[in-house]
Amino acid sequence: MKDHYDPWYVRLPDGRTIKAKSTTSVRHHIEAGHVPLSSTVRRDSTEEWVNLVWVAEFADFGASLRATPPTPSATGLQPSGRSGVSARLDPMRLQTVGVRGLIDELIAALDSTLSRSKIVPAFLASILIYLGLFAARTVHQLVLDPTDVPWLPVVAGAGFAVIVLSILNAVLAKLTHLELSTMRPAKLREGLKGFTKHTIPALIANSVVAGSCLGLLLLMRKLPQWTTHALSSVEMNPNTQEILTMPILVIIYIASALLWIIVGLCWLLTPAIVVEESSWLGGIREWRQLIKEHFGRVVVYEGLAVMLGIAVALPLTLAVGLALEGNLSVLPVSPVGLGDGTNLVTGTLQSALHGLTAAPLLALLAVANVFIYLNLRYEQTPNR
Repeated sequence: MKDHYDPWYVRLPDGRTIKAKSTTSVRHHIEAGHVPLSSTVRRDSTEEWVNLVWVAEFADFGASLRATPPTPSATGLQPSGRSGVSARLDPMRLQTVGVRGLIDELIAALDSTLSRSKIVPAFLASILIYLGLFAARTVHQLVLDPTDVPWLPVVAGAGFAVIVLSILNAVLAKLTHLELSTMRPAKLREGLKGFTKHTIPALIANSVVAGSCLGLLLLMRKLPQWTTHALSSVEMNPNTQEILTMPILVIIYIASALLWIIVGLCWLLTPAIVVEESSWLGGIREWRQLIKEHFGRVVVYEGLAVMLGIAVALPLTLAVGLALEGNLSVLPVSPVGLGDGTNLVTGTLQSALHGLTAAPLLALLAVANVFIYLNLRYEQTPNR
């Protein structure tokens, strides 16, 4: 992605720290008056801050511009004439460092998400996922006794969701990466071009990682019951049994929490495959290395992305919730009912509407993780 890495960290007189991608970018903003000569700079976070005009790359400004210093803007930085996707890879663009910089990246991702080429596939995939989950539960109740293999609809529904999400993420990741690489909007047909090249490795990688974690989580839900049953079959004091059960439960809960975190971080798997054009195994290796090097930053990034996605989806969620409240009872009852009192008509309609509410979140997470991957892989780890 990057042949040469020439970053500068610039601390402005007001205390803000920004990041420039190159020496040329810093010089450009000094000449434009966006970066005062009283600022300090450094190459790496481990170095000391040095006055800008003391650095060899900018020493000429101390002599040539001191007599007629440029008038800085009221904010110290003037916005670029471009915004959105095209500005993301602008070599002259200054990036804010810290949490504010993370939020700027996610706002750019939101700007990229709100396009027809991305939001329409997200709506279709989201509705399909919810209908698949409802179908798995319905078929199980109609064909089998609900008490027989109760985990079957959960496994079937989760497997179907992983497949659909993997395909959606591969398409949206390719579209987003194409936009960021060419600095222009991309059409949906461009994301579908060479469909299997990225989709199959993404599907295999997500099935291996996310599928394994979900399988372990399903087993862990049964472990407390199995443990209690095993200990109850042995004659022992009830207090002793409780003492033995407690540490097992603690381990199960901690392991479950870690597995859910891994499942959430699997959103970065697809960008690792699409951006690097790697195999499913190479994508898992790249994803694992990225998580290892930037675990804390990735968790914060993903948390902020989820919060932003929930905020975006909230109006639609409220609208659907209010529309469903008491209105589905007027529909004609399906001749085929389910054991929980739901009929096929209302169940299908409810699932489809709930799918609509999840689409903005799914679309944003798919797009935002491309931004997250590019930032962590090529901005934060330049030496790899």
